[in-house]
Amino acid sequence: MAPGQSKSFVIAVGMEISEAKTKVTFNRFNATEKFEQALGANKKYWLDKISSIIVKSGDENFNSWMRWVTLQPILRRIFGCSFLPDHDYGKGGRGWRDIWQDLLSLILIEPHLVREHLINNCAGIRIDGSNATIIGARPGEFLADRNAITRVWMDHGAWPLLTLELYIDQSGDFDILLEKQVYFRDPQLSRTQQKDIAWGRQYGNKLLDKKGHVYEGTILEHLLVQHLTQFFNVGEHNIIRLESADWNDGLDMAASRGESVAFSSFYGGNLLKLADLLEDMVNAKGVKTVRLARELLILLDTLSEKVNYDDYRAKQSHLFGKYFHHVQPELSGETIEVAIKDLVGDLRAKGHWLFAHIRHQEKIQVKKGSKTYTWFNGYYDNQAKRVEGLHEKNVRMTLTGQVFSIMSGMANPEEIKGVITSVDQFLKDKELGGYRLNTDFGLRHYLDLGRAFGFAYGTKENGAFFSHMNVMYAAALYQRGFAHAGHDVLKSIYQMSANGARSKIYPGIPEYFDSEGRGMYHYLTGSASWLVLTELLYVFGVRGKRGQLVLAPQLVKEEFNKKGIAAVSCQFTGKRLDIEYHNPKRLDAGQYAIKEIWLDGKALKFNHNDDDHACIPRTSITKDAVIKVILG
Repeated sequence: MAPGQSKSFVIAVGMEISEAKTKVTFNRFNATEKFEQALGANKKYWLDKISSIIVKSGDENFNSWMRWVTLQPILRRIFGCSFLPDHDYGKGGRGWRDIWQDLLSLILIEPHLVREHLINNCAGIRIDGSNATIIGARPGEFLADRNAITRVWMDHGAWPLLTLELYIDQSGDFDILLEKQVYFRDPQLSRTQQKDIAWGRQYGNKLLDKKGHVYEGTILEHLLVQHLTQFFNVGEHNIIRLESADWNDGLDMAASRGESVAFSSFYGGNLLKLADLLEDMVNAKGVKTVRLARELLILLDTLSEKVNYDDYRAKQSHLFGKYFHHVQPELSGETIEVAIKDLVGDLRAKGHWLFAHIRHQEKIQVKKGSKTYTWFNGYYDNQAKRVEGLHEKNVRMTLTGQVFSIMSGMANPEEIKGVITSVDQFLKDKELGGYRLNTDFGLRHYLDLGRAFGFAYGTKENGAFFSHMNVMYAAALYQRGFAHAGHDVLKSIYQMSANGARSKIYPGIPEYFDSEGRGMYHYLTGSASWLVLTELLYVFGVRGKRGQLVLAPQLVKEEFNKKGIAAVSCQFTGKRLDIEYHNPKRLDAGQYAIKEIWLDGKALKFNHNDDDHACIPRTSITKDAVIKVILG
């Protein structure tokens, strides 16, 4: 070519289902200008995604790292959880727990997409309280299991309420609870304890009533089914059965006699939260009754035939001998009207009973030297033996058992202090600084609990540094007002991730770190969703409460910059908010309260819920705004 002459080539590589569509797609890029325009649009798209939430603490490296973490749930929604070549787990799909965990952050990042997903996902719930575990190709399509091995994870029923409550808090949309949805149906009955050999594909995957009509119940009814069935689904210690596993998929060999204290706490807290949600719906909507399938009265036993909650056999019989008998293989199709105040009373009775039972039965005390350490047992194994405590000379402790005792509201402040001390003593690694999922049980294997204990200690579910449970531990601590302990946990995760020489990962948060500090399974994780949620809702304290905006920062002193400012940008009510916390006296978390709030330069009146919570009416936010908060 002559001097000063230039030439451009556009090479497009892709796939389409027909030659005609190939040409249409290619024509979008077949000139330099078109290519540059498309590239610019692509850059803007992704910059908008990672700008949905921006944190500005005193640590610029941490702020940049959080941009990458914010991106992870979006990639997981697009690709599934196993789309990179560095994994040996699964086939690239998303399971039941994944969809609800990912939606936590998407409610904050992409709120306009969420409502339909929440309703569609409830179609995977069975009338026995279990659910399909694999998401199909189309919205609302579910499969029993990926490998035709039907299993029931006992924790699955707890996650939908957590996600739906966050959605209602952010949006104020109580109407979603009264939307209708079908129930999932396949050959599995009684939480896989029985099989319907008469079921065929011609029946379909939607539950029918006795007249052959597809039955639809409210989203509220689906939530009730998930929690009420589990309250009665107990083992010999009157704790909810472990079944095929809980959150820890590696605890999969105690289906006969195993029990999960950890998630019994979670279910207990959820029963109380559901009661609160219903009372708030009455106040917001004026609704005083709800229609439910007639068969649910069996599980709402305080409204029908009271069961002795202290008798685990009576509870088992009530679920397997009575409720399942009435709802399988079909429902009657009849519905009844139930007063919400009666429903609330039943839920509270069950939730309080669970809390009292766990507090009375499941506290662990271990003496080491001159100190006594206290925490909560998390599990019973397949021999019905308590897992945690001092076994010979080995201290056995799990982090999961502590997370949900705190997050659920079951543990009181003094008990939480005991848990923090015990976790720091037995689960915090002195060299790497992170928190392990469990102590070394000192066993070559533990086949009475699960395959996790066939792994070498420090690998996968046996004592690795599991980011997901660590972030939930931090979230639980912040939720209960223990900001400094929560900050220590989050800081340990960030430091392990950012230590590239050891972690050997790109920026972001992995599923876990092994004993060498290497990050594993970068996208097979709900950790990113939980970290985004924890930073925004509890560290910066920007969250909804039944549709109103709450500001409740728990930033520690070091998170403010040199000028005493920490800020976050996020979305609320479809508006962009830039929130700046000004801490001129450099006070620490627990020392400051909100003194003034300025909205776009104008002083704003707000309600003090308590010393450190300010509530701003939703109606005050009419456009994108800058909110300046003075702490003192």
